[in-house]
Amino acid sequence: MTTHKFRGLILPIILIVLIVLSVGLSMYIWTNPARYERENKVSTTSSGSTLTRTIDDIYLPTQLIRTDAAGKQTLLLNKSVSLVEQFKAQISKWDARSISKVRVTSAKSYAALLNGQDSYVLNFPDSVTVSLFNTTFNQQLKNFRSSEFSRIVIPINDTNHLYLLNDNQHQIYSVRLKKKSLKSVQQVLQADKVTAIAVKMTYTNGATYLNYTQPVKMQHYSYLMNKLAASELANRLLDADGNSSVSVHNRKDSQEYTTGSFKRMTVNKKLGTVYFEDYSDSGDTRDLSFTSQLKKSYNQLTTLGVPMDNIRYYGYDTTSSSVIYRSYVEGFPIFNQTENGDVRIQMTANGLDRYYFSLYSLQVPVPTTSKQQTVTLPSSSSVLKQLVAAGYKENKIGSIELGYQWSQNKSSKLVIDLTPTYYVYYNNAWRTYTSLLSGS
Repeated sequence: MTTHKFRGLILPIILIVLIVLSVGLSMYIWTNPARYERENKVSTTSSGSTLTRTIDDIYLPTQLIRTDAAGKQTLLLNKSVSLVEQFKAQISKWDARSISKVRVTSAKSYAALLNGQDSYVLNFPDSVTVSLFNTTFNQQLKNFRSSEFSRIVIPINDTNHLYLLNDNQHQIYSVRLKKKSLKSVQQVLQADKVTAIAVKMTYTNGATYLNYTQPVKMQHYSYLMNKLAASELANRLLDADGNSSVSVHNRKDSQEYTTGSFKRMTVNKKLGTVYFEDYSDSGDTRDLSFTSQLKKSYNQLTTLGVPMDNIRYYGYDTTSSSVIYRSYVEGFPIFNQTENGDVRIQMTANGLDRYYFSLYSLQVPVPTTSKQQTVTLPSSSSVLKQLVAAGYKENKIGSIELGYQWSQNKSSKLVIDLTPTYYVYYNNAWRTYTSLLSGS
């Protein structure tokens, strides 16, 4: 009995120590940069208390795929070093001299380059532009700057080129290089800490799907939760110049902050979600090219006060003209933080801005209280077969993505548990495969 009581005291004691010794914990995080997606380059926001990463960090690829000489593909991870950042540093040293469009005769020829032997592929969650490629990788390509792509293919034995691939129209752009070298990244990839997960990229119907071909062993994580103060957030978004009067209206399920009739921030009391609307420039026509939306939405993101240590670009919703960002851990996306599990920045052509995000975020890691430190998930094909057997139509099942489910720890409201699972895009929403199978 005494032993059980002692164990029951462990978590509260740890939480107190974590809060008091935050500096020590920060040093712990700095020694584990890959897990927390922390970058060396940071700048301070106007609040003076929130660190934010630069635009080239937010628009990095999120996956590194290696295709060997036999055509076998693996997703490469390293808990100590971000492999994607290593490639970013290397590519930034290359000299991209020119870009040209490659004639692609069929989806089959597109897939042949995508899955080419002896190559690395850097995958973005969604499309970006050549202009963002210049920004992210410190290049100066002058042509095709508005052209979109979502993958970078780097042939190992071709010393003069890399390729930018656009899934939607199976378009390929060839970038001619000077100073191309892979020596430093190959040394990092040979380290003992690199994990290789068996995968297969399949291109079909204008989209590439990453399939996990074997069962995947994933680790549980727990984090101390951080919460933004709604009042401070309201002052930041509604009264940035300090000359406006912010009114507060308490509703049954929400709290509404306004400045006149131009700006409104609504906080859901139960969910902790924030919906912000800015009509101050409504009616003004503005340039909303895809590149400008990506860059301007990043600028808006930095004003929210949301901790950006592990935030990455996740996608673009063409229906609502919204740029979507999501938190990542160990290179995998986190879901369920809000209804959509993401941060959304909407900017319309007539000057209306809308932001949707959560007051809650991850702060520092704590020892997980889960009985199982790791979990082994089935292969992607096994998940699909189970869903079809349960009555779901295969043609209505979208992407099946490996990620982490955000949930509150049962022992402490201050702790968030991250549980690895598959997420399935079904009926325009992300659902865990287990919830679909159980019908919940």
